[in-house]
Amino acid sequence: MHANTFYRLVGDELDFADRARARLITEAVLQALRDRLTPEEGRDARAQLPAPLKLLWGVGPKRRRPIRMHRRQFYARVRTDAGLRSEREARDATLAVFAALKEQLSPGEAEDIAAQLPKDLKDVWTTAQLAA
Repeated sequence: MHANTFYRLVGDELDFADRARARLITEAVLQALRDRLTPEEGRDARAQLPAPLKLLWGVGPKRRRPIRMHRRQFYARVRTDAGLRSEREARDATLAVFAALKEQLSPGEAEDIAAQLPKDLKDVWTTAQLAA
């Protein structure tokens, strides 16, 4: 999938067409997810992204522990980093990016990510899906 397709999917899920906004939201969610995963798992997920999304994902330190974030902390970080107004907007943004990301990743990689998330955030990952 091309990055522009990814941004369009995110925008469609959130009901807006502003590509720059979709990119900012995507970056916020991807980096929060990257920091929640082990570095090894983050590298595995990043490897399956197109080049522009790899840049948004960024490269974290090789040796670090995952930042412990449950759902509310994850939403708070996304809200701050994406400049969103509420936790609800952060939740919707997270669901949209997770859904698009699950379309991009192999099923095995999506399962590996789910395995590293705490139950409340894993529930968000599991329920995230694109509208038909």
